[in-house]
Amino acid sequence: MKHLLIFLLVTVSSLACQVPVFRYALERWQPDSFRLQLIHRGEAPPELTIEPKHLNLEFESLSMDKLTPNERFAIVGLEKLTEYPAFLLHPPESWENTEPLVFPGTRSALESILDSPLRHRIKNNLLNGESTVWVLVEGTDQTANEATFNLLNDTLQEAAKNIQIPQGVIQADQIGKVGEDINLDDVLRSSIPLKISFKIERIKRSDPAEQTYLRILTANRNSPPEEPLVVPIFGRGRTPGPLPGSSITAETVTTACEYLCGACSCQVKSGNPGYDLLFKANWQEKLQSGLVVIDKSLPTVLPSLNDESLPDRESPEERSSLKSYVVNFPNTLLLAIPMILLIGTIFLLKKSK
Repeated sequence: MKHLLIFLLVTVSSLACQVPVFRYALERWQPDSFRLQLIHRGEAPPELTIEPKHLNLEFESLSMDKLTPNERFAIVGLEKLTEYPAFLLHPPESWENTEPLVFPGTRSALESILDSPLRHRIKNNLLNGESTVWVLVEGTDQTANEATFNLLNDTLQEAAKNIQIPQGVIQADQIGKVGEDINLDDVLRSSIPLKISFKIERIKRSDPAEQTYLRILTANRNSPPEEPLVVPIFGRGRTPGPLPGSSITAETVTTACEYLCGACSCQVKSGNPGYDLLFKANWQEKLQSGLVVIDKSLPTVLPSLNDESLPDRESPEERSSLKSYVVNFPNTLLLAIPMILLIGTIFLLKKSK
């Protein structure tokens, strides 16, 4: 019973967290990885091969000359290629549409896949403490662009004034000053200012430096060229997805802000809406605070709670009994069970006649 109570206490405490969603995501959620395949003939061009660093990206070089028919068949999106070399960028499974994006096999295309000026600004904004960066992808209708920007700007300013940081958040440098009875999930892991603040980044669809990233940012979503798109980004480059400018209202924007700035009720990333984008950033180095916090790992079975450091430890016999669900019956009872079943069967047969 004592172990069951400990398990329940650990489970309940793991669900209570006062750190806002946007900050919890920034400090603790590792972004899902993309997979970039270079498809070529002969030897791989050296200028097109990379070793991903500070990227949520895996790289693979595949020569068509060395692939068997079955291996070619297994490459998703290979049928889209018309010339080589070429790149296939496979999004994480968290994307609703996991069809790969196709890019030409050039050095400039590779560089635009890996990073871009817009991503650099978004990353800096997030690491400077912005709660969310709202990217406004402008369409060809300038009137619609301005209307969407004004609605977004006015609503975000009001949200920044009215939304409060949840009570109970502990700064990293205060961990030894607030007592011992604290929930480590409520402790910030970096010295980045914790504030309710929003940033708008405007980008034109025609921007040549962002053509590649706009496809990633909007999940390759087809939308009318005249209509603006709004994409909120938080954490380490996570987004709930693009919103058509004509569909957003002050209410929907405010609701999104309240959710992202509210207490993190579910620390498991997959339990929260959205998907990750491709970013080049050394998040861990930027977030380093000197605070060592070990993430809670909920036990899958009760026996894992039998830690030697627990007070009032059980005897070896008690610990052994917790590690198994096998019940030892007396031999006489084991012999009696078949006899009882046999007698019961005979009784039921006679009664049914």
